[in-house]
Amino acid sequence: MDLRLRRPTVVRVAAATVAVALSLLLAACGRSGAEAPAAAPVRPVIAQTVVAGGHSNTERYSGEVHARYEAPLAFRIDGKISHRNVGIGDRVSAGQVLATLDPSDASMNAAGAKAAVAAATSQRDVARLQRDRIAALRGRALVSEAQLDQADNALKAADAALQQARQQLGVRENQVRYATLVAEHDGIVTTQDAESGQVVAAGQRVFGLAWSDEREVHIAVPEIRVAALRDTGPLEVTLSAQPDKHYTGRLRELSAAADPQSRTFLAKVTIIDAGAEVQLQMSADVAVTSTGNDDAIELPATALFHDDAQPAVWIIDANDRLELRTVTVARYVDAGVAISHGVAPGDRVVVRGVHTLHAGDAVRIVELPFQSAVAER
Repeated sequence: MDLRLRRPTVVRVAAATVAVALSLLLAACGRSGAEAPAAAPVRPVIAQTVVAGGHSNTERYSGEVHARYEAPLAFRIDGKISHRNVGIGDRVSAGQVLATLDPSDASMNAAGAKAAVAAATSQRDVARLQRDRIAALRGRALVSEAQLDQADNALKAADAALQQARQQLGVRENQVRYATLVAEHDGIVTTQDAESGQVVAAGQRVFGLAWSDEREVHIAVPEIRVAALRDTGPLEVTLSAQPDKHYTGRLRELSAAADPQSRTFLAKVTIIDAGAEVQLQMSADVAVTSTGNDDAIELPATALFHDDAQPAVWIIDANDRLELRTVTVARYVDAGVAISHGVAPGDRVVVRGVHTLHAGDAVRIVELPFQSAVAER
């Protein structure tokens, strides 16, 4: 047989054999990939470990030093200030003249009232003489009883007009005295709101006077911290001018209503051991330390997740896998949430990125600088 005729057949058989071998090899590779899938990646998470122990929280509020008793001083009449005798920081004594108004108008009004009293007195005297004359004529039956009654009524009206004139004179004389502003107590002038030559209205603030040596700090407290301030014990007061010295404070008064503008409550803290160095209008800080008295555990608000409608957190188990655990929220605090049930000391809680996690995920804890553990409260 001719060899040239058999060569193409041999080549075709060899090519077919190679193709079958390649198909089998590819099939084997496919079955190997299906039977051994790639391992799931380990996710990095930020977590904190709950530790047992007491928990205290200290908050500081800035305020200003005031006297316990202080009030604005004002004239009781309108007028132009002719003299101002004191200024801010001056010590005054009870009865000391602080400022005076131009007395011209008040003096003229008083003089007019005196003239009105004199006129009313004259009219009363005439009415009395007339009544006595008619009474004598009535005794001799020369006038009627009605005429006597008219004379009596005229005398009573004159007496009433005289009393009214005398009362008006008293008012005008008081206004003359009101033109002089005097201190009612020994104290210190804290504010000055008017100058000589200024026209002021009745009741307009001219000075502020503090007449008590007892010092206190006025602070503004948000409504969520009112209960903590009311239940706390002794407070710590620090003056900005003396940061190394600490004073003991006591809550004396807490406003029952919030300020309509700032929505904060005014608290007055008495400085128990205040000395002469504690001056009015100085800046001060009040430290309020609250200690937890229950078993609630505070967590950052970012750690809270939800399992349907139930609050939950992600717990990292001993095998470094995630477990979703429902919890009970006792209250919401400034730092986050307080958990009463569901979390125990030693649990590792994921505190960030909780909405991207799934139960059973393998995780690796990433430590952040300055990260602190969650404390049981």
